[in-house]
Amino acid sequence: MPLFRNSAISEATRVGGLSAPITVTWELTNRCNLRCTHCLSDSSPEADTRHDLSLAEAKGVVEQLAAARVFQIHFGGGEPFVYRGFMELLRHAQSCGFCCLCISTNGALLSEKRIAELEAMGGIYLQLSIDGATESACDAIRGAGAFRMVTSALERLRDTRIVRTLNFVYCRRNAHELDAVHRLAGRYGATLRVTRLKPSGRGVAVYERLRPTQGQLAYLHTWLGRHEDVLTADTFFHLNAFGGKPLPGFQYCGAARMTCLIAPNGDVFPCAFTQSAIFRAGNLRTQDFAGIWRESPVFNTVFRQRPQGACTTCPAFEGCGGGCPAVKHALTGRLDIPDPDCVIETARSMGGSAMGGDDPAPLCAG
Repeated sequence: MPLFRNSAISEATRVGGLSAPITVTWELTNRCNLRCTHCLSDSSPEADTRHDLSLAEAKGVVEQLAAARVFQIHFGGGEPFVYRGFMELLRHAQSCGFCCLCISTNGALLSEKRIAELEAMGGIYLQLSIDGATESACDAIRGAGAFRMVTSALERLRDTRIVRTLNFVYCRRNAHELDAVHRLAGRYGATLRVTRLKPSGRGVAVYERLRPTQGQLAYLHTWLGRHEDVLTADTFFHLNAFGGKPLPGFQYCGAARMTCLIAPNGDVFPCAFTQSAIFRAGNLRTQDFAGIWRESPVFNTVFRQRPQGACTTCPAFEGCGGGCPAVKHALTGRLDIPDPDCVIETARSMGGSAMGGDDPAPLCAG
């Protein structure tokens, strides 16, 4: 289903974008207490923070986002709770009118005191990262102790009113964990959010080894169709090439149309997975956010144009939009080709539907 029921509005959004982003993702710092195998921003305990925006600068950016009428800020990193003054920044955002603030975290710094502060503030949503339903499975990807960190945080959150989701990066190594992670999310009163491994940051080095197989993608399409409570954002719109009932959500990339990313040094990019110099739209130390959003040549001439190339003549195009630009460019340096994980040939061999069966284990070989 398209995000907008009115087809004219939907098409205008697909091509030209909104007057302001619905969500701005903001990586406050690349400093993190973990060193996950697939980290999209190459974050680590040793990450250089010398060029991160100061708290005063960050408060100014919040004011710019409010003036531009951005609806939601999604704080991430790295680990946002290691950013000095983060709680003060959250309160400043609320004082500027933001009533919807999301935080991506590994849970390590969610003490009972901090959770109580967040709950008292209200309007705070937590997205906790987990990549397996057991300690061995999760820690193999995210590092020793990661599973206990996040489940301990979930225990402390269990009786609170804070809305939380579990973010699970679907890859070759953990594809068989879908049902178990879904049950674990339910046990802690959280909604499961499944995202796609992409070749960004440290994910570049492990992508060919950990990218889901075509069989795993077929199974995922079937599984998501049976679990409409699971969130996917626009991560898996390319799976709609399998046909049948489209997966929920808008069926095209929202980068530079509905969302964008702010890097720790104030650089602005279309999304978290396009953080390379060629996609840099501007910098908030020297430019105004609203001006970058409206006038950036990267946004206007690359992302806000009608798609070109072979995908536009494909019968599955309306359902998948040609796939993810970030994956295309990272692997091939081009945007006018099908997503490297395109499933159309697999869909054709299956007769147009993803009959992946009920047992994902055979799809996890390799």
